[in-house]
Amino acid sequence: MVGQVKHIIIIESLANERLTGKEIYDDCVRRRIDLYDKPMTHNYYSVSTKEELTELLKYYQINATYMTGGILIHLEMHGSNKLDGLILSNGTLIEWSELIELFRPINLITCNKLFVTMATCYGRHLYKGVDPTQKSPYSGYISASIAVNPIEIVEKYSFLFEKLIEYGNLVAAYLEMEKTESNFYYKDSEATFKEAYQSFYDNQANNSEFRAKFNLETKKQAEQLGRPFNEEMADYFFEKSLKEIYAKQKEAFDFSGCE
Repeated sequence: MVGQVKHIIIIESLANERLTGKEIYDDCVRRRIDLYDKPMTHNYYSVSTKEELTELLKYYQINATYMTGGILIHLEMHGSNKLDGLILSNGTLIEWSELIELFRPINLITCNKLFVTMATCYGRHLYKGVDPTQKSPYSGYISASIAVNPIEIVEKYSFLFEKLIEYGNLVAAYLEMEKTESNFYYKDSEATFKEAYQSFYDNQANNSEFRAKFNLETKKQAEQLGRPFNEEMADYFFEKSLKEIYAKQKEAFDFSGCE
């Protein structure tokens, strides 16, 4: 079943402020797993630099093969107000595309069983770092599209983790959290793919320079075949080529048959 999780990893990068990640880990995650003797592993890390975060995620790339049953990586740090990534406690930026490249090997090894939750402002924009031609970097993620405060983070994610530990399933836990009118939303890899493709489609369809080059190439091919060239033909082949690109990119997000 999609959403099953057996391993919870909380990574925090905050300084001189409320350590919401440690609070959630100590008061909820560790306590409830140990209290109810749940078959789940749990770890908390505090990092201050991009290099430390990168090395930690590379560690899990190496060890993901031994972590069956689904992995959840929870990030507690600030989101950039430029919507381009996350800010570490030392002030450095890790861009969405850099995070995606660190997540993808874990998701590949686990056969699309990596989930990401983000207690960050603007975390919803993680999808912007996704390359639609590459395999999906996660099965799904939970994040906010707006700024969020520490009180909301602790309240909502403590509730989410309580339900996750109870059910063992992130999707089921999220559906319970959704009833509380949370600002954190779930997005799966299929939705990410559709948004990434739509962005690509809109860019190409509305790019007059690209369309002119495409029409010129289509006209050359038509002339070589001895066929007349017209606008209807250009539109047909343009849509056909985009559908072929769609099919190819969709394959990158398909994990069917993966054990």
